[in-house]
Amino acid sequence: MFKPYKYEKKEYRSVINLPRQLGFLTKESPVAVLLLATGVLIIFVKVLLPVVKIQADSEDNIPIISPIVSSNSANLNSANTNNDEFTFTELSGGFRDNSEYIEMDGILVKKEIEVSEKKVPDFFYISIPKLDIENAKVITNSTNLDPKDALGHYNGSCLPDEGCNAFIFGHSTFKSAKNKYKEGDYTAIFAKLDELEYGDEFYINYDGREYRYLVALSKVQRPENVNPLESPLPKSLGKHEGTVELFTCTPSGTTKYRLSVIGKLVE
Repeated sequence: MFKPYKYEKKEYRSVINLPRQLGFLTKESPVAVLLLATGVLIIFVKVLLPVVKIQADSEDNIPIISPIVSSNSANLNSANTNNDEFTFTELSGGFRDNSEYIEMDGILVKKEIEVSEKKVPDFFYISIPKLDIENAKVITNSTNLDPKDALGHYNGSCLPDEGCNAFIFGHSTFKSAKNKYKEGDYTAIFAKLDELEYGDEFYINYDGREYRYLVALSKVQRPENVNPLESPLPKSLGKHEGTVELFTCTPSGTTKYRLSVIGKLVE
């Protein structure tokens, strides 16, 4: 004979409610409180405390500059007491080879450069399309290590028509700072220099001629290791006639390291 199906309600235990069903989360047991306290302690010790420590160490070890202005007493190895003082003092050291050097405005330069009768323009211009920089002014053979009114071409490094390395230095600050070089304020002009990549192009207009460069490499180094008169390319890349080294502080808004972006002449 046909028997109708009888529905029987079965009781399932939820995994989520299992601890409560087993009696761990009752008022009678202290296990819940102990587990909760242990979890909070682990999160604090393993997660929150290290994050706070890293942040504190970063603020102690990386001096902040915003914006950069003139100073002859900037300390490159510690945070500035005045956050808006900085000069490229590492470029004042004199980088001797077998040539004879003389001192000019606090900088040692090759004597043959000083006595040379070659006439050079007082300034030239650089354009970097990717960074929205067009015809920024560069002071030729600059001895001012605080280039807040224009970029500086290091005195003693080559010029674009000489077939070796031209060293151009400029300030950087936080990337959020407005680049006001067109208004004569160059304190943020190289803030985004680290965004240049292999193959990016830039141009120099020197003595009535335009020179085109392609970025070949970038490098970061400590200030004390900088030599503006040596070739910026490793020997493994071979000799190349005509390079430009764009030089600033890095990371943006700090003075701890130096960034060089090197371009090769292609036209």
